[in-house]
Amino acid sequence: MAETEDKSFFEEKKQHFLMKGQLGKVKYLETLHMKLLPQQVERIQQNDKTVLRELVLPSWLSWDLLFDWANQMKLTSSSKRCVFCNETDEVFINFKEKFICNNCFVKLKNL
Repeated sequence: MAETEDKSFFEEKKQHFLMKGQLGKVKYLETLHMKLLPQQVERIQQNDKTVLRELVLPSWLSWDLLFDWANQMKLTSSSKRCVFCNETDEVFINFKEKFICNNCFVKLKNL
């Protein structure tokens, strides 16, 4: 029982979904970082519930679960996250206060 006390709410819910065989929900939680923009993750971390108006989320995904997930995300201050691929990169382009990694910038430039 002491093992569950160390787990976060997010990890407990994920484990609960695994035990119930709800693999679709587990996969959704594991790919959640690709569905949200970095700015949205930051607003969730700031407990800004107005971001829910912009998101289309399943009904089973509560704010508490989303908030706990966002707080587990480790955003380093030295590197920025790309608005297209959500990957961190040391080399980026700052375009209208949005960060675009070098790879995405080259892809956009070639279009």
